[in-house]
Amino acid sequence: MTFDAVVAVDWSATSGRTRPGRDTIWTAEANAAGLGPARHHPTRHAVTGWLIDRARRAVADGDRILVVLDVSFGWPRGAGQALTGADDPLALWDWIAERLTDRDDGTNDRFALAGRMNAVLPGDGPFWGRPATMDVPGLPTGKPRGRFPPWRAAEDAMIAAGGAAGRPKSVWQLAYSGAVGSQTITAMAALSRLRGALGADCAVWPFQPPDAPVVVAEVYLAHVDPVERAFRDGGPKDAGQVRAMAAGLRRLGAERDILAMPDHPDAATEGWVLGIGFEDALPDAARAAARPPGDCFALPPGVDWVPVDVLMRTLSAIRCAVGEGDAGVADAAGRVLARDVAALRANPPRANAAVDGWGFAHATLRPGPIPVTPTRAAAGHDGDPVPPGHAARILTGAALPPGVDTVAMQEDATAADGTITLTKTPRPGANTRAAGEDVAVGDPLLAAGTILRPTDLAAAVAAGHATLPVRDRLRVAVLSTGDEIVAPGTPGHGIFDANRPMLLAMVAAWGMAPVDLGQVADDPDALAAALNGAGADAIVTSGGASAGDADHLAAVLGARGTVDHWRIAVKPGRPMALGRWNGAPLFGLPGNPVAAFTCMALFARPALLAMAGAGWRPHGGRIVPAAFAKAKKAGRREYLRARLDGQGAAEVFASEGSGRVSGLAWADGFVELPDEAVTVRPGDPVRYVSFAALGLG
Repeated sequence: MTFDAVVAVDWSATSGRTRPGRDTIWTAEANAAGLGPARHHPTRHAVTGWLIDRARRAVADGDRILVVLDVSFGWPRGAGQALTGADDPLALWDWIAERLTDRDDGTNDRFALAGRMNAVLPGDGPFWGRPATMDVPGLPTGKPRGRFPPWRAAEDAMIAAGGAAGRPKSVWQLAYSGAVGSQTITAMAALSRLRGALGADCAVWPFQPPDAPVVVAEVYLAHVDPVERAFRDGGPKDAGQVRAMAAGLRRLGAERDILAMPDHPDAATEGWVLGIGFEDALPDAARAAARPPGDCFALPPGVDWVPVDVLMRTLSAIRCAVGEGDAGVADAAGRVLARDVAALRANPPRANAAVDGWGFAHATLRPGPIPVTPTRAAAGHDGDPVPPGHAARILTGAALPPGVDTVAMQEDATAADGTITLTKTPRPGANTRAAGEDVAVGDPLLAAGTILRPTDLAAAVAAGHATLPVRDRLRVAVLSTGDEIVAPGTPGHGIFDANRPMLLAMVAAWGMAPVDLGQVADDPDALAAALNGAGADAIVTSGGASAGDADHLAAVLGARGTVDHWRIAVKPGRPMALGRWNGAPLFGLPGNPVAAFTCMALFARPALLAMAGAGWRPHGGRIVPAAFAKAKKAGRREYLRARLDGQGAAEVFASEGSGRVSGLAWADGFVELPDEAVTVRPGDPVRYVSFAALGLG
């Protein structure tokens, strides 16, 4: 059944207005123009009003729109009838709407209502769970032995199927981790208002035939968890889920009748989850929708060996993939700033002394000795007012006491018998710092995308910040492949796994969170199992990316993920696979350590930084004289291990072999030679990219 638009909603029962983040309200829409960004809504009233307006526009335009929410549309068998006296689940919605107080500011009385419903429904409970600080008559904190089943038939079906859906929480649980009961109560009231506003233009699946212009159905967002990371676009998991669900349902709805009526007899009174029966097809459809023309890993038509410039342009399409939160300044070093930060207070907050000396009001000075007051101004202590014509002892950093606008350095004055005599009269205002001369309140301080350095933290603290908005650390999984690879120190003649500790250390040096996946043998199933356990935002593998009999990465990606097998016009590093696994970008690096390091530093790094929220940061470099000679053919970019000599010229390692790991320790950067043929002689200008500029110094 085709829809012109699909809107997915991640609901929340949180009290109060919310800012964008986890466990708040998000929507996303997929339509003929493509997949839109995730939209945050601060309250349930706000999102309900937005949904009503969006649905009315669809009706006015003659469009069909599917609205899906991740809440239960009914309760387990018998509960609705026991409460309302009718088997009609939509009557339950209206009953809840009449009794739930859900205010415009986002506060509500759902726990109190649940307690009142417990008193009416037969047996113990069934509702349970509340904040420890809240005393609600009739609502226990622990799970009771209720009369009603914990799950509907729909949840029973998902539990039996297993997979990404996992084990849903019971609709009776209102609080604690993963609870869904509160969302269901508040959503029923909102959906009642939605139906009331739209009338016959709205149908609720599966309670009504889905032939109205607006169809509302329930979904379980965990069904798209295998691919949601690819859809986050800088937001939290909730944002990725609604975008993936909207994209997947719209694509799948064009291929099959996703709103066929379920054949379970309880669906008509309990509701049903749209997605049961096509749990695998839904994430596959979302994954396919995530690869529009111009996808960041799409190989340009007719290109075999991909030029480095083409590779960099396409990699630059990768966007931020992590959420954000607040971190104390003590924990913020190396994190990526999520939003622009302005000064909360002036620095310095008050005018103060720049030197140790004597403070006074310049206009009140008279010739001769100057009387000294007994007050003494020191940093952190306010001095007493200084009378006109008098001076007071003042130390560096001390706030200027009342009556002081100028400071004479102590070496320009002599003190005797309670007076000072100036040997050099300073100009008015000398040796003082004005309030806010560094930054004033509201001045821009740090820009979003900044990778926070110790100096940035000092500036933030001085401007009044104790916490900073930062991106979650990008989780980067690292996996080594190959039968020949053994752990360091293993007896025998195996090849020690030099790549994994090197790559993990690079990830950590860039402020990201390394995830060690260990080493896997040359076996497709073992490789797939290791990748499935990554649990990361991005995956980096080394080895197995070429076309040999034991190189399985590209084949596994092609069969179970997505891949374009790149052959990059670069030395070292030509065999490199790029793709996605469960929605996470995967960088398949060559197995030789030098090639793996080069590709990781020059190609993977800027893409990972973009995913981490730091923006696109390709390597730059600077021009230095060559301290070597080389003739290079046309056709590929070359990167030579290099270091600067005492005169600032670049010398290169004696061997270009990509297995010569010692050259990495010898070097402190790369010399980059262009795609064209070039002959380099000592003294010629060459481009040098330091390891320090790559965050590896």
